[in-house]
Amino acid sequence: MKKLALLAVLAILLPSAAFAATFNHNLSYGTTGTDVSSLQQFLTDEGLFSNSITATFGPATLKAVIAFQEKEGITPASGYFGATTRADANAILDANPQWTTPISNSNYYSNVNGSAVHSPVQSPAIPAGATAQCRDGSYSFSLHHSGTCSHHGGVASWLQ
Repeated sequence: MKKLALLAVLAILLPSAAFAATFNHNLSYGTTGTDVSSLQQFLTDEGLFSNSITATFGPATLKAVIAFQEKEGITPASGYFGATTRADANAILDANPQWTTPISNSNYYSNVNGSAVHSPVQSPAIPAGATAQCRDGSYSFSLHHSGTCSHHGGVASWLQ
């Protein structure tokens, strides 16, 4: 319940954002959600992750985070995406604003597994971590097919 309250406050304070413009949460092995999708996309852009974007911080993501930490001289290179690693990744993103895609909101919901998932957004391009384009033109980040784009006219096409 606290997560939902925090997400509601963030949605009010951040009415518009650029997707993956900032990493704000610590991520570790076993974490799921759109923050992990954004991390996987970032690591792909860095040439360190070549698997599918799955929204699950598994062995391949762990290996890629360790490789990023080693490349950036972050010690220990443990694979934990905490404050030091986030700050380094955010500095790279800040230096490359063309890598981010503007989106219409910063709203999240908690899915059936309790994972925080970005709410559907309007965007001029496919945002990192999007899994489907809805019939109304918005992009969904749903981690399950059931209910995806249900308030947006249904799924027009699956992206992943």
